[in-house]
Amino acid sequence: MRSVFEKDNITWVKVSKPNRGDLKFIKNAFPFHPLVVESIETPTLHPALESYKDHLFLVLHFPIIYRDTSRNEAVEVDFLITKKILITITYTTYKRLDTFFAELVKNQYIQEQFINHHTDKLVHGIIDELMKFLVGDLDFLEGAVTGIEDKIFEEKHDSIIEEISHVRRDILDFHRITGPHQTILKLLPSAAEKFYGPEAEPYFVDLARNESKIRYLIENHKNTIEALHETHEALISNRFTKIITLLTIFSGIILPLNLIASIWGMNHAYIPLRDGKYDFWIVFAIMGFIAAALFVYLRHNRWL
Repeated sequence: MRSVFEKDNITWVKVSKPNRGDLKFIKNAFPFHPLVVESIETPTLHPALESYKDHLFLVLHFPIIYRDTSRNEAVEVDFLITKKILITITYTTYKRLDTFFAELVKNQYIQEQFINHHTDKLVHGIIDELMKFLVGDLDFLEGAVTGIEDKIFEEKHDSIIEEISHVRRDILDFHRITGPHQTILKLLPSAAEKFYGPEAEPYFVDLARNESKIRYLIENHKNTIEALHETHEALISNRFTKIITLLTIFSGIILPLNLIASIWGMNHAYIPLRDGKYDFWIVFAIMGFIAAALFVYLRHNRWL
């Protein structure tokens, strides 16, 4: 599917799920390098930046973090950049890019912001807008991490391990997909300066700064969720240890009482304190005294 926006000699061609007709259109739109044409025929696993004399080829990947337990996705966006023509290619439907394109088409104010005599502001605007969506994803992850923290220290452990696992997966997916952008976006300002001129460099330096902020946030979320996971494991382990300790102490108190009951229950002709009028209460009192003595001893040694 292909959509085209044109204004002031600047053209943005947005291609989604390219077919043979789209690829033929791209080949005819501009004499891109054969390696670039070959690269856009199939998705690319890694981000890339290739500079040529009259065009640039940029590949970035953006995560889609779902707000439920659905599996997250990574969307590839290819940028074929000339000074007057920008072609973006996505191999799946990417609503965030579609939304920005639709807003640009109908909003005069946005057009004035991003349409210049070159495509530099438009390229910057697209990537910057997609990064803003990533910040929204990070805000969602921060809320999820905060919620997990509250549940852990409120001792609501029923389903917390599943929540931790889902958030850890989301954070790791985000980190894995956006991590390689660091190198590419650091190289982009110098490539843009050579291609567009010195006036374009600050826009792409801004993208590198935004990437650093996003990387800092996701690293912080990653460290926080790992710490919360370890804290949860420690609390569960401590809780389990307390239960085992109480059961052990209870067994230690019951054991001598059970021994006394077993001895007085043996089938012999004569056993002291068995056939008298108050024998039961005497034995019961002895057992109670032993239990109380053991309890006092354990409390004194701070085992209880």
